[in-house]
Amino acid sequence: MAYVKHSHWLIGVIGILFLTSCTGSSSDTAKPAVLVGDYHIIGGERAGTPIDQHELDAVITIREQTITAYDKEQNKTFAATYTLDTKHMPWKITMISTKAPETGVISKGLIEAEGDKIRLIYALPNGQPPTDFKTGEQQQMFVLVKTDAAMPERGPAPAGM
Repeated sequence: MAYVKHSHWLIGVIGILFLTSCTGSSSDTAKPAVLVGDYHIIGGERAGTPIDQHELDAVITIREQTITAYDKEQNKTFAATYTLDTKHMPWKITMISTKAPETGVISKGLIEAEGDKIRLIYALPNGQPPTDFKTGEQQQMFVLVKTDAAMPERGPAPAGM
């Protein structure tokens, strides 16, 4: 009889897990895998102004919990751990620097992946977190393309990305 009593709980738990998987409300741990890869920067903006293409000569690696930037000599110029809030699009990102002019700096922003491209916008120190993909004071944005999809000639980012 105890088995029947406990089986109701098991059936309830299985039902909840089934409904969660059907509605897409399950754990968001697989979503960062969409971002994982090696990227080139194809466009950027800081405080509403395009960033000079010569400043954008870097390789960005995104792994499940880290973002790292390397200059053209393959020196690490920036590194951070990150977490994502994937409940709404675009996703919210929180980065904590592990190598930069200062470590431990928290930057909040937005990130969006579309095919082989990513848009990342975030607040610089003392800046307000962005609410869309237009930079304001103390904010910068980068458009990245996966290395194997990168075009040999970089120009301004296409409209809409």
